[in-house]
Amino acid sequence: MISVADTKVSNSYENLIDFLHKTKPSLESLPQVLFVVSQDSYEFGVVSDLYKAAYKKSADPYEIVVFVAEPGDLENFQNEAGNLDMFAAQKLFIIKSGVTFFKPWLGKTKSKISPKSFSVPDTVKILIHYDHWDLPKELVSIFGDKVSHFKSSKIFPDKRKDAFLRASKEVEVKLDDEAEEEFLLKVSPSAGAYLKNLEKLKLYLGKKSFNLADLKEVLFQSSEFSSSEIVDYFFEKDYGRFSREFTKFKIGKDSLLIFLSLLKDHLDKLRIYKIILRMYDKVLSEKEQSDLLGIGAYSPARKNHTFKRLRRESSAFNDMEIKELYEFLLEMNQKIKTGSEKEETVYYFFRKMEDFFHPRNRTVRTR
Repeated sequence: MISVADTKVSNSYENLIDFLHKTKPSLESLPQVLFVVSQDSYEFGVVSDLYKAAYKKSADPYEIVVFVAEPGDLENFQNEAGNLDMFAAQKLFIIKSGVTFFKPWLGKTKSKISPKSFSVPDTVKILIHYDHWDLPKELVSIFGDKVSHFKSSKIFPDKRKDAFLRASKEVEVKLDDEAEEEFLLKVSPSAGAYLKNLEKLKLYLGKKSFNLADLKEVLFQSSEFSSSEIVDYFFEKDYGRFSREFTKFKIGKDSLLIFLSLLKDHLDKLRIYKIILRMYDKVLSEKEQSDLLGIGAYSPARKNHTFKRLRRESSAFNDMEIKELYEFLLEMNQKIKTGSEKEETVYYFFRKMEDFFHPRNRTVRTR
């Protein structure tokens, strides 16, 4: 029996992707006690499947015991984990709802009989879903130096590209450059979200290489009205997709103000970019341009995507169109705030949008 009473430092992994990258699917390589510190049950499911698969490959008899934080489960776990079974050479304990499960061992709720240390036989492995954003040091100290863990935190912008590439390698898929930029821009920056969405692509389309159309078909399709999507279609001057997306708009549920706010934000960027391009392109560094555009904190991939987009749009929208858009925004803002987003307001909005897509319907004006 291995005692895990003398705690040092918990062996940690950066996130789920890092854990999968460094761990082989064999019993010998899997941590004896692993805390999956995540509020996302998907990440715990991935690790659970990994452990179960490793046990299936083992030649020895084994038993898997699952605890779900019901009354008496903690006491049963203590009894079973400390006693060897003559019929099962190996045991895996899977503990769900770890915050509730271990509550009697911690802090103000600690019971008088809570252990200061907990010994685990070397034939036993324990997998815990600690459904929280952090892992208490007090709990780590009870299990000692055999504890490993990873936390499901947001991935920082400067590490998202690397995390994406490692996730792609784990799932064995490849995205082209345009699809990769869109993925990094729109998918929540967490290890679980990266893996889940890449797995979804592979499962739904039955292939390993994907482009932007694949992502939009599988990941970003929605029956709900999307203000951000319709803004993209507007600046791409794609009337077909713009009008199809607008058919999802529900009066009383969706808001024109959200769309108009996003439209103004991007219009501001486009106006500033056109000034930079015209007067300061050879003077300002990329960092200085990024700061002026308010995208300095973007990841390199997203920043590159934004610059490419603005470059295309600067050719597609002339100064007069931009001026007219600002006038339209002021007009719509006044209409909505002095009235409401009623049917006639929404109809007026869409008719004005048609005019922007089809300038031949407007009075010809020159700069």
